Amino acid sequence: MPTDIVGSIWHAPRPAIKEVTKAVNIITTRFGLIQASESEIYRIPEGLLGFRSYTQYLHLPDPVTPGLSWLQSATAPDLAFGLVAPPLAVGDYRIEIRPSDRAALELSDERAAMIYVVLNRGVGGLTVNLQGPLVFNPVRRLGRQLVLTSSRYPVRYPLETGSTTPTAPPTLLPGLTPLRATA
Repeated sequence: MPTDIVGSIWHAPRPAIKEVTKAVNIITTRFGLIQASESEIYRIPEGLLGFRSYTQYLHLPDPVTPGLSWLQSATAPDLAFGLVAPPLAVGDYRIEIRPSDRAALELSDERAAMIYVVLNRGVGGLTVNLQGPLVFNPVRRLGRQLVLTSSRYPVRYPLETGSTTPTAPPTLLPGLTPLRATA
């Protein structure tokens, strides 16, 4: 029978344990009651800027607008952030995930990261925060908000909506998927 060696101790291989995840009900003001598995919840241990005490979120696609998704708090019903993949906002967006951020995300391969920017509604219309992207490890269900120190990207970058009427919903590019490592 094969064995594993850890340090100088021999360990027999353990039988595969089927992971059982508990179903949770998440009450939201935007989406109503959501039933999800604990394994679907992303942990953002340090929280988001201005929302440090909220560390558990669901990542949900918008039911109407392609390219838009939501980061819904699992503990605060009225806390949800609109997210878009950076190519929907700016074509040449590039960030470097620092080693300390990769370690915090338990991310061995940067190409596996999913990167989003937060959508904001302001007086002048929709903007995205290019200086504070969210990076997710979809395998470990971990997330982290990066704070870019370069002034290359603004906090409020105007988002092209493809519309001339101010009340029309944004026309994001259909069919795009979350960015992986090319951001």
